[in-house]
Amino acid sequence: MLDSLLAYAPYLGWAAMALTLCSTFSRTIIRLRVFSAWSNVLAIISAAAAGFWPNAVQNLIQLPLNIQRIREMRRMVDAVKAAPATGVHEDWLVPFASASRIAAGDVLFRKGDVGDRLYYLVRGGIRFEEIGVEIPPGTLFGEVAFFTKDGLRTQTATALTDCNLLSMDGDQLKQLYFQNPEFGWYLVQLIAQRLTENSNRPPPPRAVSAGG
Repeated sequence: MLDSLLAYAPYLGWAAMALTLCSTFSRTIIRLRVFSAWSNVLAIISAAAAGFWPNAVQNLIQLPLNIQRIREMRRMVDAVKAAPATGVHEDWLVPFASASRIAAGDVLFRKGDVGDRLYYLVRGGIRFEEIGVEIPPGTLFGEVAFFTKDGLRTQTATALTDCNLLSMDGDQLKQLYFQNPEFGWYLVQLIAQRLTENSNRPPPPRAVSAGG
């Protein structure tokens, strides 16, 4: 048995390397983790057969971590599929987003700023100054700038109260979009809704000069 493993060890090592390369080029998290896990298995066998124990130990440590991440992501996808498509769910965002807080009166972003993050309001209230719209907790916002030609903010967002937020940059948003089709469809619907609301909203009243 040992002789057989030694004979095939180089081939298993090459196969492990090929799977690692596949994981590098993978566009989805689950697929990346699956390639990595199989690469760990082959690398463990190859390294143990060749007596290269540091590599075997490294992959023994990585394998259960990759398996755990696969299970977590699949549980999240199953939960999303079972959830009603009536809004965004905080659980969708947590694996990809960063948490932050802002105080009442702080400006989160201004009209004309570069739109480099998408936000989800966990707690508090946000007001969009130019249109006088206030949003409650559970609202996703800041997405329009990602899909405009210049990538700039179209509104100024001010905190009405102390706020807890989740936010994602462009790369994190792409990961969530490709990993979670339910979120991707919700995002498309949200953008269409926001653009329709903006086009149907009456223009602000024109200022009248004091001498008029």
